Amino acid sequence: MVRPETSSPSHQRIATFALLTATLFWGCGFTWAKSAGAAVNEHMGLPHGSPLGPIWLLSCRFALAGILWMAAFPAARRGWTLASVGRAAVAGTFLASGLVTQHLGLDRTSEAITAFCTSLTILFVPLLMTLALRRPPPKILWLGVVLATVGVWLMTGASPAGIGVGEALALGCAVLFSLHLISVNVVMEHDEPDRMAPGQFLTVSAITAATCLFLQGGTAALHPSRAIQLIAAPEIGMNLALMVIFVTVGAFGLQMHFQPRLDPTRAALLYLVEPVFASVYAWLAAGRGMAPLAAAGAGLILAANVLVELIQSKKPRKSGEIDAGVGAAVVD
Repeated sequence: MVRPETSSPSHQRIATFALLTATLFWGCGFTWAKSAGAAVNEHMGLPHGSPLGPIWLLSCRFALAGILWMAAFPAARRGWTLASVGRAAVAGTFLASGLVTQHLGLDRTSEAITAFCTSLTILFVPLLMTLALRRPPPKILWLGVVLATVGVWLMTGASPAGIGVGEALALGCAVLFSLHLISVNVVMEHDEPDRMAPGQFLTVSAITAATCLFLQGGTAALHPSRAIQLIAAPEIGMNLALMVIFVTVGAFGLQMHFQPRLDPTRAALLYLVEPVFASVYAWLAAGRGMAPLAAAGAGLILAANVLVELIQSKKPRKSGEIDAGVGAAVVD
């Protein structure tokens, strides 16, 4: 059962390790998703970079993850109410909208600018927490925010000449991901991760499937017989399996269980390690290394997390003090 209570330093350390593991899975998922999305477009006879491949993959991946979760965890099938459905739908809609907006923006601007704008969740989360919820994060986290933002800028090499449609979509994506991050803490004050995880998965699958209907080749790709043929293709099926198990069930499962133990801004700071893991995995798996400036940016992101962790671990904690984060929930 999820209940609001004091989040002890040991609970926070466990949560930090769990979210870093989730971030590792998400980072590796970029390589798997890129390969599988390109293969879907190729099998459908679409040009390279078509939005159908990645968005169809999102729909299939989250549908399979939702079914797998419901089958593996009996608790996920019990205790559903209209309120539970609503909570899962709200969080899932934020996540799906962010994912779709990210892919549409990627078609209209560079990968570097999309990566940088998406990573601005590190700024939007504390701003939304402060302005909308009147719950500003601890002051030490602002230092980490500044260092990490500079690190992301260096790592992505983003240098937009102006704000166009692609840049606007990428910024919108960052806002939507920020709202999803905050919503996870909010809904977990009132519900169980065993229900909220598959509820979000199936919501994302439904929204991305509906998006496919408006894309070239989308209706054909969603037909059951054609979908089975695509999944059976080795370059699609293997990557899809990795994403379902590690990137979706594994990573989002860890997020549902452990993120509520931390302040949302602290969680956003941890999630910025994702592009570092993605670059390291791309280097190991495909031989794509980082330029010196990008490596310096990655070092700043890691330094920001280490600095915040060290300062918070040395900070004296008053007896009975409640975490500043939304809910400060601990999961049994």
